[in-house]
Amino acid sequence: MVRMSKRNLAIVGLLLLLFWTRLHALTALPLHNDEGLQLTRAIGVWKLHPFWSISDSAIINHWLIAAFYPQNAGDFAGRIATVFVALIGMVAGIALLRRTIGDLAAGVGAVMWLLTPPLFFYERLALSNAQAAALAVVALWAALRLARTGKRSDAILTGIGVTLAILFNSTAAPFAFSVVVIVLLAGEQPLRWRVTNLLIIAVVGIAGFAVPLAYSLLRGHGFGIAFDWLGTAGSTSSDSMARLLQFLVEFGGYAWWWLLVAGLILLPLVALTLPGVQRREVIILWIAGLLPTLTIVLVGKEIMPRHLITGLPILVLLAGAGIATLLQWIARYAPLRLLARFAVMLIVGWLLYDGATYFDSAYNAPDEVSLPPLDSAQFITDHSSGFGLREAALNFPQTVPAGVPIFATMFPDSCRRTNFYAPTSQQMVCSDAPGEDRLRQLMAERGTVYVLVQAPPIGLDLLAAFGTQTTLIASYPRPGETENSASVRLWRIGD
Repeated sequence: MVRMSKRNLAIVGLLLLLFWTRLHALTALPLHNDEGLQLTRAIGVWKLHPFWSISDSAIINHWLIAAFYPQNAGDFAGRIATVFVALIGMVAGIALLRRTIGDLAAGVGAVMWLLTPPLFFYERLALSNAQAAALAVVALWAALRLARTGKRSDAILTGIGVTLAILFNSTAAPFAFSVVVIVLLAGEQPLRWRVTNLLIIAVVGIAGFAVPLAYSLLRGHGFGIAFDWLGTAGSTSSDSMARLLQFLVEFGGYAWWWLLVAGLILLPLVALTLPGVQRREVIILWIAGLLPTLTIVLVGKEIMPRHLITGLPILVLLAGAGIATLLQWIARYAPLRLLARFAVMLIVGWLLYDGATYFDSAYNAPDEVSLPPLDSAQFITDHSSGFGLREAALNFPQTVPAGVPIFATMFPDSCRRTNFYAPTSQQMVCSDAPGEDRLRQLMAERGTVYVLVQAPPIGLDLLAAFGTQTTLIASYPRPGETENSASVRLWRIGD
């Protein structure tokens, strides 16, 4: 019988905790607009449309969602895909820190990943940002492995890692520069050998993008949306910095971002004083880890919290390593070893308290979870959130007679994601908003139509358009709304 060491058992335990914390109450938050779009694309894969509308930042992430068959329980199928990618990213992150700094660094870094509120929030969504972020960690692990071995096979592995990260979300593109930094500066091979490996990585990247690019060009589409987040260096840096600070302060508790900042500062200072640490590699990895977030902040145009998520896992890992190196430095002095152990328990306890509080809110009261204003609007209160729409669709069997058509006067993406909650026999008819012509056509064909409306100016003002033919059936308020001010309402038009 093969026995696992305590070290490996601890790693397995951390991975299981990551899986459980992300899996529990996974569908508590209703589908966001972009999640519905990814699910629609994933279903398109089953219809032999692998690159369904790929002009934006996510090109192949929906392939993974498709593997979980989103036609059934789409919200769970889409989100569990992200959870599995996060597990892969954490494994790569642990391996990266263990080899470069040590076991304690890997452990503290993994604990910080596990308990960081923004990562927890985004790793429970069917979106590509957290997926690309985890794959970017895999790319950095592969790049550091390549720097040590110089093997062509590791160059191919690195190319696959960074290409996948970018294909999952274009905001991972700055990690290509991180890979270049690691391969060029951390490698011990002759310069010509390192440059050749970079060329191999580039060829793998070109091959990875060739098919989707050709597909998009043949269909007359470009990738304008994919790089729409880019601006001119310095033109929006002050706004981006303000959003970064807002992201840190208003996303969950205080422990994670205090330790993030402190750990990132400590790592290059303390690691240089510890024996057994690969000092040169640590400094290069620190630079490579900071580079993507700095690039996004400096050249990002109207960056959103989701853009910052792309660079967060590697920063969290490095910060955990920085905290660990300080504790190791303290423990070098025998009288202070007890203090170091107490500090470890204090840090983990602080993280656990903040994290558990945030997790409990996300599980039991997702409409009250602490988010930056931009995310709060998108996921909770604005039309892009699923509140109101989900409740309406789940209630169709009680509010709409069987066989009577239901028309959606809202954006098509909102209609499609709402249909993931509706019974198969009560799928809404989708149309471009507000859809008055299609609604009148349906009225002429069927006589009576139930209409789910998102409040104007998105949806149609039914009272103005149909007058006394219209009867209000039910209201579904979003968080912060009342029955009288509800943005989502179900109406009946006709007899």
